[in-house]
Amino acid sequence: MIDVDYYSFRQLLKQAADRGGRIEKRDTERWNAYVKEHNINETGARAIAATRFESPTSVIISLGGDSDGLYVYSDMEEGCLRLVYQT
Repeated sequence: MIDVDYYSFRQLLKQAADRGGRIEKRDTERWNAYVKEHNINETGARAIAATRFESPTSVIISLGGDSDGLYVYSDMEEGCLRLVYQT
């Protein structure tokens, strides 16, 4: 998990919502398909985020670019983490 500038993330999140690339956990079908396709360790990401944020929220951004992936953020703490894999 890497730190992401919260305010840049909020702009990206709005752009994703406007373009249909915001996937929330409640959109179970799209969420599960993305997690499976990209082999995302969602549980691990949330566990790490829970050490930083009191009430983390997970969201997937899927716009077909470098910013795609799983993000965990907190509006209360104005923080954001992104799951990245080291190769």
